[in-house]
Amino acid sequence: MRLGRAVVVAVGLLGCGGAELDSVEALDSVGQEIVGGVEARPNSHPWIVSLQMGESHFCGGSLVRIGAREESNIVITAAHCVADGLPDTVVAGAHDLTRPTSSQVRVRVKRAVSHPNYDPETTMNDIAVLQLQTPIKFGASMAGGCGQSPQMRPNLTPQLASGFAIGPVCLPAAGEQVPDNTMATSAGWGLTREGGYDTSDILMQVGVPTVNSKQLAQMYAPQGISIDPKAMLGAGYAQGGKDSCQGDSGGPLVIKGARGYTLQGITSFGIGCARPGLPGVYARVSNYIPWINQQIKTYGQ
Repeated sequence: MRLGRAVVVAVGLLGCGGAELDSVEALDSVGQEIVGGVEARPNSHPWIVSLQMGESHFCGGSLVRIGAREESNIVITAAHCVADGLPDTVVAGAHDLTRPTSSQVRVRVKRAVSHPNYDPETTMNDIAVLQLQTPIKFGASMAGGCGQSPQMRPNLTPQLASGFAIGPVCLPAAGEQVPDNTMATSAGWGLTREGGYDTSDILMQVGVPTVNSKQLAQMYAPQGISIDPKAMLGAGYAQGGKDSCQGDSGGPLVIKGARGYTLQGITSFGIGCARPGLPGVYARVSNYIPWINQQIKTYGQ
């Protein structure tokens, strides 16, 4: 059975993630995982947002930069997250969704634009852009940059890292290929176990290695699922145990690069969560850079 990873108001899709990553700083595990993950260090994923209906989380997304502006009204998410309607709001700068802080921002969504070739039957081209009604301002420490995280500045403690609370993720170059077995980080407020009922109030993260495309295709072929290596990126462990899950859909899969953390994948689908031999599947962002740039040009303000 194909399972998208969004949670639609009470029922949804979550991505389930892999091993604990060293790339984005994390707290010790508190037993509340994005499957097999750990609690993220506050402010260490400044680009991540929660898509909400009412005040209920159901998917994730990522803020991206609009030119040189120090604010953005553009969020990248999964097309299946908006297939049934427009989210009410996105929440940026959050860690514990039940305990808003002064750095948390809630903005209404104006428009959702899914990729014109998105196919819900095959989950091909599972990417969408949200236009927010008003831009979200970045923290002062983000000036001119992207993908910045407190771990890149080890002299900053989490308590002093408030300037990182909100900021854009870097985008990859068009057609950029990620080497196999590269460690990546998936994050979200999704389910912490397959078959669970409640998403996590706390932002969780998990480290997972990227998977060879031919091997990914072989793993999913018995499930009747076709993998397009240009459009899809696999990440996870052969033995399972770490993954994204329902409610993590649309959220970021990032890899540390020269400029900062780069959005290489968008949590898309999987069979169950963290099952052996079935790694999570992510929309490959580098395949969509021209389309993303066109949406930013059209809807960025």
